[in-house]
Amino acid sequence: MSEVINAIYEGNGLVRLEKEPQGVKPHERLAILIVPIRVSKELSPEKAGASSLRQQLQGFEERYSLETPEFYARFIKGEMGDSRDFIVWAGLHELLQR
Repeated sequence: MSEVINAIYEGNGLVRLEKEPQGVKPHERLAILIVPIRVSKELSPEKAGASSLRQQLQGFEERYSLETPEFYARFIKGEMGDSRDFIVWAGLHELLQR
């Protein structure tokens, strides 16, 4: 199960979530994808987050000379392998689709 939860980094490795994650027990180990959100006065956190995701996707597209929709279709079919970059790229794409 995965979900998107806004959070604040408080320093010293501590992250405060805005709500309780569903289906997660206290002290359960998690893998967390960190996507910094640069918030300006003109953008809500949600819009800023989407903008940040798009910028990161564009970086992968440039690095691998491949558009995200084509990459994702191939990734889902198992044609791209499971390198760390590809797992992150697919995860960012899935977050943006929500």
